[in-house]
Amino acid sequence: MKKQNAVFYFIILLVFLILVFSITFYYSNLTGKIVKDINNYTFTKAVCNDSNYCEDYEVSCEGNNLVSFTPTGAVTQLGNDWKDPRDKKLIERLC
Repeated sequence: MKKQNAVFYFIILLVFLILVFSITFYYSNLTGKIVKDINNYTFTKAVCNDSNYCEDYEVSCEGNNLVSFTPTGAVTQLGNDWKDPRDKKLIERLC
């Protein structure tokens, strides 16, 4: 009899905890807060001149709007025979 009571109370406690966690996650809107900031993103972009001197920049965007364009300090001088593999649209695009 004591074992049956212990199992019964354990099941009731387990159901109660599952219910509490379910309600907490449902009302906390976790995915809503994450999706809200999906339009803010940052990436690095190499900007090269005609002599193949390239400098890396950190680009921050909000949607299609440029927020910041900051040099990272990383630079390289590529050989005269180097050709940028990116197409013109990708080279010029920021956000």
